[in-house]
Amino acid sequence: MAYFKFFPKILYDVRGVTNQQNFDSITDITKRVLLKSNSWKKTENNVNELLEGTSGFVKHLIQDGDRPETLAYQFYGDSELHWIILYANGATLLNPYYDWPMTQFDLKKFVEKKYGASNINAINHYVDSNDNIVEKQGEKITPTSEGGALAGTSTIVTNFQHEEKINDAKRPIRILQSEYVNLVINEFEKLLSS
Repeated sequence: MAYFKFFPKILYDVRGVTNQQNFDSITDITKRVLLKSNSWKKTENNVNELLEGTSGFVKHLIQDGDRPETLAYQFYGDSELHWIILYANGATLLNPYYDWPMTQFDLKKFVEKKYGASNINAINHYVDSNDNIVEKQGEKITPTSEGGALAGTSTIVTNFQHEEKINDAKRPIRILQSEYVNLVINEFEKLLSS
């Protein structure tokens, strides 16, 4: 099932010639809806974990090589349902190009481009034993936790480690259980038609 088949059509002059309007019917890709649930919110170590478990979602950790299409095929048997993977994760996966975690290969290329090939393992910042940043590029930072870091007990975090931590934070997602897919498709169609 194609994702855009539910989107409304609008008339739009794609040519843009002055004084010669020529409208075509095109798909309105600016239309957006969010799943009527708050299950995609981060609930780690929270009472809401029970609610999440009973609301039709399972946790999944994105691995290198996973794509929305491959996960849709793995969980639903249909790669065209890739949009369900993104839709079920709400605002955390609005842009799959930037919000989806990079593979280790792509992450290395990204860090090389951002910091320079010779600075991949350069110091980005220091953290204390509670993972609070205590110094960043020569700037002392007062830790927010009780006690703070003692001199000499902080740990170096390299540019690669810093970017890897940001990338790895994108790996946990929610997967809609297959028995709810048709209900979500129907809801999605209804919301887009209103």
